[in-house]
This record gives sequence, C-alpha cells and structure tokens, in this order.
Amino acid sequence: MLAFGALIDLSLAPLAPELTARLRQSLPAIPGRVSISGSGEVALAQLADHRPLPFDAELPLSDGHLRVAGTLRIDAREALRAALTPESPRTLDAASDARLVALAYRRWSDRLAEHLIGDYAFIVWDRVARRLVCARDPHGNRQLFWGRAGSVVAVGSSIEVVRVLPGVSSELHEPSLVGLLRDGWVNEAERTVFCDVLRVPAAHTMVFEGNTAPALRRHWDFPVPAAIRYRRDDDYVAHFTEVLRSAMRDRLRAGAAAVFLSGGMDSSTLAAAAQRAAPGVSLRAFTMTYPTLAPSDDDTLSVEVARRLGLAHEVLDLDHTRVLSHLDHLDSLPSQPLDDSDLALARESLVPVAAFAPIAIYGEDGDWLLQAPTLLGQLRTQPLTEVIGSWSRHWWRTGRRPWVGLEWRDRLRRWRHGGDRAGTPWLRDGARRMAPPAPRTSPEHPLRPRNVRALSSPLWDALYESLAPANTLAPLLHTLPLVDPRIFAFVFAIPPVPWCQNKQLLRAAMRDELPSTVLARAKTPLDGYIEARVTRWRRLGGAEAPISDRVAPWVDIAAVRGILRSGAPYEVIDAWRVLQVDRWLSREEGRRA
Repeated sequence: MLAFGALIDLSLAPLAPELTARLRQSLPAIPGRVSISGSGEVALAQLADHRPLPFDAELPLSDGHLRVAGTLRIDAREALRAALTPESPRTLDAASDARLVALAYRRWSDRLAEHLIGDYAFIVWDRVARRLVCARDPHGNRQLFWGRAGSVVAVGSSIEVVRVLPGVSSELHEPSLVGLLRDGWVNEAERTVFCDVLRVPAAHTMVFEGNTAPALRRHWDFPVPAAIRYRRDDDYVAHFTEVLRSAMRDRLRAGAAAVFLSGGMDSSTLAAAAQRAAPGVSLRAFTMTYPTLAPSDDDTLSVEVARRLGLAHEVLDLDHTRVLSHLDHLDSLPSQPLDDSDLALARESLVPVAAFAPIAIYGEDGDWLLQAPTLLGQLRTQPLTEVIGSWSRHWWRTGRRPWVGLEWRDRLRRWRHGGDRAGTPWLRDGARRMAPPAPRTSPEHPLRPRNVRALSSPLWDALYESLAPANTLAPLLHTLPLVDPRIFAFVFAIPPVPWCQNKQLLRAAMRDELPSTVLARAKTPLDGYIEARVTRWRRLGGAEAPISDRVAPWVDIAAVRGILRSGAPYEVIDAWRVLQVDRWLSREEGRRA
C-alpha cells in the first residue's frame, strides 16, 4: 500500500457520511487502486500500487469483529507462522500479511508488534473490545500520524489524513517549528509542526481503549545480544551473508525491485545481495548523477558493478533546470516543512524508477550500522585480553591502527549538537529557549552507544517522510535492508575490531562479488553534495531571495541575509531553512484562506 487513512469513533457512534469523502480526498494524487470501505463507526481508505503486490492482498481486512488497515510488509513469515500455529504452520503458507497481523492480534492482543518484523504502519480495530491498536515498525520506515477530536480518532500514513477530522486544529506548534529551523527536522518523536497532529514514534505501539487517553509503549529496542565469537573469519562472513540474504529475500516478494547504486560499498553490497538472494526477481540498478552541479565518478563505478553482477542498469542524468522547476509549485509542497531541494530531486528521479518497479532498495545506513565504538567503549564491554588480541591481529594484517576514538570528543560533539549550534546565530533568543533539546537515547546502549545514537536520530524520520509516496508523488516504496532487526542483532554481537573498521564486514563478504575498485574505494566525502545544494539555492535567488515577516517572531532576518551573502556552505544550508519554512508558511496561509 502506498498510503492509507482511517477514521474510527471509539464510542461506536456512526460517522457522518461526508467524512468518508473527505478521507478519500486526503490520499495523495498518485495513480493507483483506491479502496474505500467501512460502515457505522469505521471509515477506511487505502491507495495501492496499480500493480498487484503480495503485501497488499486483503487490505483493508475485515475478519469478524476485527478490521486491519495500513501499509505493511511482514518479514520472517515462516517463523511467525510457526509461532502462530506451532502444530501445523504450513496451514498459513498462503495467508496474506494482513491476515497474519489479524492472527497475531488474536494471539497476543496489543502486544502483537513485539512478534513482528518488517516495514509497517498499521491499525487493528477490535470492535468488541472497543480497542484501537496502532503500530509502527522498529526503524520507522513507514509513517503513522494520528489526531483525535472527542471520541473520533483519525490515523494514517500522512498528516493530511488527520486534518480531515473536524475539530483537529491547524494551529502551529511553535517549539517544533523552531526546532526544525534550528536542526532541519522536528526532533521530538511524537510531534509534528501542528499542535493537534501527532506521530506514532518508530518502534512504538499506541493503544486507544474507550474514552481513556491513549497508551504509548515501546515494542522494540536495539538488541543487546550475547557475543558471537567464531574461530575463523569466514564463519563471520558466512553468517552475515545469510542474515543479509534473508532480509533481502523478504523485501523482494514483489517480483521486481530497483536498487539505487552509487558505486559505494553500501549500495554495491545490497545490489549483490539482491541478485543472489532472489535470482528469479527482476532487478534493475539506477544511478543518479548531477554532472552540472556535482561531478563524480559514481556513474563509472556503478557501471562497473552492474556489469560484474549482470544487472540491468540505468543512469539518470538529473539536469538542474528540470529539478529546480519542481520548486516553483507551492501547492505541491509537503504537509510540513521538508528540505524542498531534496524533495525536488526525489520527484525528478523516482518517477522513472517507479515505472519499472514498486520497491526501491536504499543503502543509506551502513555508515551508522558499522560505526566503530571508541576504545573506552570496547574496554567497558569486552575483556582486556580480547581487545588487545583483536587490535594486534588487525594491526598485523592490515598495517593500520584501529580507530581509537576519544570519548570526550564524542561527548563534546553531542553537547554542541543539542546546545547552541554555531550554525544558527540568526535564531532569536526567545526562539532558542523555546526549541526542545535534541533527543537522547535512554538508557544508553551498553554495547554500541554511538551506533544507537546515530540510528535513533530524528533525521531518519525526516528522511523517511521525504521518501514517502505522499511527498514524492511517485508510486514507489522505499526499503533499507541494513536496518533490519536481524542485522542489528548480528552486527551488535560480533567483535567491532576488525568487522566495524572501514566496513570490513561488507568488504570481506563481497570480496568475490564486487570489483576491486569498489572494495578499495574510500568513503566519498559530502563536499560535492553540499556544494550542489548551495549552487541550486543560489540559482533560486541566493542571498536576495525574498524572506517575509512570517518568520520574524523566531528569526533575525538581517542576520540570515548576512550569512547567505557570506557563501559559507554549511552556514548557508542552515540559513536556507528559513526560506524553506517561509515558503511553507505562505502555502499554509493560502490553504486556510
């Protein structure tokens, strides 16, 4: 499913008929199959890809007194079937993902998400118990927003679904908006820029029962697995390869998938894993290049990888003129401020990808997954002899000293990120005090605190929201295999030296799969990407682009202009958020009028 929305009156009173029509209109304007259902206290709307997908079968589902709706893909189905029917799991071989969710609810009630793996945002409405269960996957790949007016709850994959409900205010939540100006995203997991529109955080279940306030509970957390120690390096590689292929097989049930291939280690690994995990699936690699704005060797390396793997491959040359044209249409801006330059790139690139496949595989997560812990962190979690032995072996084999990491520097960076950021001197003092502090992972993960802090960052919500069909306007669902819980469990259990040094785990697993040029390639810096964004913004008007008084309560506009004129890339990126928010506020004013 590309999008869904639901209106449910917890008191069982029938909904007004016009609400169903408004719910239908809240779905994004994407070609596809629309289903509208419901009666009495329930109204459901689902937008599916025009191509039948196995994950979408029976959605929305009516199963006795239960209703199931959402966007979902349930993984590890064999294990789930065995847990549901231990005596005869084969009887559920043909069960749809929606039906497995319904069966899981009947077995575990509102604890069902503790037993599910996949990318999902769904609801289960239990009419007999007058219980509404809303759940979101461990890393938040799928969006889930909600709001309430009296006994009626609106919930769905976009903010617009919630705003159809009379009684849901369009009043802005100033602290969240200021936090977005400061950081680039809304950094409170449950909030949006609207007071009455909230978000179910990643890895959480929200339960409504009767007229009581909803109960929010975390159903998954980053694992603290028992240590995995093998005698041979090849055993680590074999174990990782099998876990990765399992995660990939689950994602390739659609029969066709696109792989975004940059020629880097992460995307190349996923391309190889996809090719090997499901040989009967139609795969095509796509490489996005920006020859005018950010020249690179990505197209050369990606061609080499695709040829080596035998993958069909297409290079998308993104001309800046076409990309910038998307930014001129205020009516197509998202429901809350996002980086509109990134959104324009997504809209330009994803439409041709969606013409080939309904699923796109991204490799945005390897840097954080395989980030090495500091030396002090290793000493807190491993015996001294093990740390010394792994360091010595790595140094002897590679000639390189393992990354040490100075914890005090790490803590300083965290403090600076959550405190008074040097990049936003234009925020007024009152606004700075209003903005919520950067979130903290609590309690701190005992094995991989740096990894978990990075993987828990609110930037992931911003990324996933920018890739959602409601914002890209493309019938394409994203998936990031490296954030699969099964991969977390393995990577957090193995010795960080050597496997988390320079992505050694990926390089060892792919040593016979990928060209040597890719295996030896160092991490590509972001300088070209940053400069490209600055260049685009300058072509939109640069320092002289208009800024209205709408942002004046929070922003010193003269200070913003000074920074934009300076041309310093990172400062310009921070200051440009002011223009983005200003344009978005203009659209909101037009909508309300």
